[in-house]
Amino acid sequence: MPYTYGEVKNKSIMFLIIILFTFLYSDVDIVTNKNIYMVGEHVEVYFSGLDSNGSDWIGIYESGALNEDYLYWLYTDGTQDDDNIYLESGNINFSPITLGSGEYEIRLFYNDNYELIFSSPFTINDSCIDIPLSNFEDSFNVMTFNTWYSAQYGYGGLDRVSEIIAELNIDIIGFQETDSTSIIEIKSLLNNYEGYEQLYSTPSQSNISIISRFPIIDIYDYNLYGIGVDLLINTDTVKFVSSHLTAEPYGPYGLYEGLSIDEVIENELSTRYLENLDIYNQIINSPLNNPHLSTIYVGDHNTPSTLDWDINNINQNFGFSLEWPVSQFLLSNNFEDSFRLINPSVNIDLGLTWSPGYPKNNFDSWDVHDRIDMIYFRNGLNENLNPINSYIYDCDPWPSDHRAVITEFSICKNSDFGDINYDGQTNVLDIIYLVNQILYQNQSHCLYLKSDLDLNNQVNVLDVIQLVNFILN
Repeated sequence: MPYTYGEVKNKSIMFLIIILFTFLYSDVDIVTNKNIYMVGEHVEVYFSGLDSNGSDWIGIYESGALNEDYLYWLYTDGTQDDDNIYLESGNINFSPITLGSGEYEIRLFYNDNYELIFSSPFTINDSCIDIPLSNFEDSFNVMTFNTWYSAQYGYGGLDRVSEIIAELNIDIIGFQETDSTSIIEIKSLLNNYEGYEQLYSTPSQSNISIISRFPIIDIYDYNLYGIGVDLLINTDTVKFVSSHLTAEPYGPYGLYEGLSIDEVIENELSTRYLENLDIYNQIINSPLNNPHLSTIYVGDHNTPSTLDWDINNINQNFGFSLEWPVSQFLLSNNFEDSFRLINPSVNIDLGLTWSPGYPKNNFDSWDVHDRIDMIYFRNGLNENLNPINSYIYDCDPWPSDHRAVITEFSICKNSDFGDINYDGQTNVLDIIYLVNQILYQNQSHCLYLKSDLDLNNQVNVLDVIQLVNFILN
């Protein structure tokens, strides 16, 4: 049926209004600092070209929600105080912020109303990732896993805990909040998976335990906060420690709630710092417990890392830069943070482990997210630990209120430059080893490290030339 004159006139007027609206706001632009975020990451919004009326504001919405149904909002000066400020361009920061996985929008409004001026989409993802595979024959995988009271409250229970371990091909697991009965059940469940028929574990009566594919030689128990073992990994002995430091008072919550930095640091020093110091003195560095061994120290430390709270990351940490005592102590005592070593840019990969939700995707809107589950390592007297990959994981169904952390390591004996066959000399035999490495792509990570003489992450003829020149000179 053809339109009447009145209908055509009304449609023409609406079309002109749309054109006028588009023209008026054609220079307006708002964008987020990323298109895809991890649950718990701060959201930075940059805006320009505003025809400011004062009291302009930006909200965060679920995609498709009504304009009245915002999740978070700020005026364009970054506050919720209506000072009637006129800003044509600038940026604001939403932190701390909790958004579950899904599709979202930022929306711009003028003058305290709900008439949409501009919007832009973004996505929130979890950390269910494709597992990085190295295919090195001499590497092994380490996990730290707080199972949230033996997986009683998340999704999938201990069956899912065991399935995750087998799927990721984990060799050594440091558990927290996993009672001794549950450790026995996890071992029994894992026995059904290929490669997990023979397992070793600690008989700890606390909620901190270790399960290993490698034989346990010695066990060092410390009170309720940590347990350590010496493991025989092929021909090398390595110390492995699992720990669970006190949860409260949690420092980032204190800062957000208005405690001073001095008060927060004092809380850290009187709780987690002392617990960590006792683990260090009684398990790791005790003269009675083989302190010369290479050491892997994992756990739910309930405190952030200094490496994640520097001046370059204050937007994530709602304006604060802080040296957290536990991490600072370990970094100052020759430990390295394996996740941050592999993922050095905190702005690209935050690695948040607290929290995917409790249970997953169920949050308090005010929650403060951070990386508090750690895999530290320290080299021994005669060998080096080399992290190859390190990642955060929480694929559904997820049984915990923490994400797991996994690091792949190799153990390489110390030797002089060019001594590729570890015979104490650098000569023509090492050239032969190097050529074989290039021709046959030997799957030893240690051999790869020793062969990459020019440190360009490739093993090729240039390394042969460098080795020949070294021997000749």
